[in-house]
Amino acid sequence: MKKFLILILTITTLSSCSKDDDNSTNQIVGEWKLIKAQFYGFGGQESIDYLDEEIIYYFQSNGILIVDGGQNAGYPNGEYEYSFGEDYISGAPTENETKILLVKINNSKWTYNMINGEMKLGQSYVDGPDLIFIKN
Repeated sequence: MKKFLILILTITTLSSCSKDDDNSTNQIVGEWKLIKAQFYGFGGQESIDYLDEEIIYYFQSNGILIVDGGQNAGYPNGEYEYSFGEDYISGAPTENETKILLVKINNSKWTYNMINGEMKLGQSYVDGPDLIFIKN
């Protein structure tokens, strides 16, 4: 009987564990202050500094993004649907393509990167801006 209880307890414990994907998903939820937009082109890199402005991107846990605070290189003030997770960057993945972390905002794909507490959402892969945020 003890072996049976240990087996049941072990199975219950293991089945309640989840992958780190949940932690990754939670990383984006919250209020993020836009501090910079970077553009890359033939002339080099250009930046727009938003540090002194209060442009907030609020990623809600229900899949709604609220942008507030003024004009910026990303999205105008308003509400947008978003999702976060691994996906292919291209529309038709090739044999060698791997999934990467992406944020989809109204079906627009943004690469996701977190370095030293700064979140970078990027569209430089299609000549768009890279937006840099800090947690508000």
